[in-house]
Amino acid sequence: MDFKFEKRRTGKDKERRNRELYGNHSAKHVRIQEHCQENHLKNIQAERSKNSKDEKTDKGKKKK
Repeated sequence: MDFKFEKRRTGKDKERRNRELYGNHSAKHVRIQEHCQENHLKNIQAERSKNSKDEKTDKGKKKK
């Protein structure tokens, strides 16, 4: 049974791992940044698709 024993993760271990991965930011801060980045990319894609639709409708109209 001793060979299956894994050392219990303490708060210090989690803190050290997060600091190595993300620097001085907390895990919550990193999640918020990732969520904002995803929303930003979605907004850019929506804007591009809207602009492409506008261009298609402009081509169909006659210019005076």
